[in-house]
Amino acid sequence: MTAGLGTEWAVWVVCGLNGLLFLALLALIPVLLNLRSALWVTERAMADWREAAERALAPTPAELLRLRDRLRENRHTLDRWQRRLQFWQGIRRVAVWLGRRL
Repeated sequence: MTAGLGTEWAVWVVCGLNGLLFLALLALIPVLLNLRSALWVTERAMADWREAAERALAPTPAELLRLRDRLRENRHTLDRWQRRLQFWQGIRRVAVWLGRRL
């Protein structure tokens, strides 16, 4: 008989704990809904900031033209230095060739 009473008591305790857990979950529903709305507000604010930053950081047409001109200048400078390097490499090859011939 004692084993039966112990089992009954354990079942009631488990059911009671499950009920308390259910009530705790019900109590958390408003908190979870508030968190959800807070996350939505945060997401929207971040999207607004991203859009504002993209607009603020977007280059203007004048800046794009300046960048294009600087790129052309840099390309010409690079071409000039490459030609100079090729010239001096040719001089070096001739000097090495002459050194081997003499």
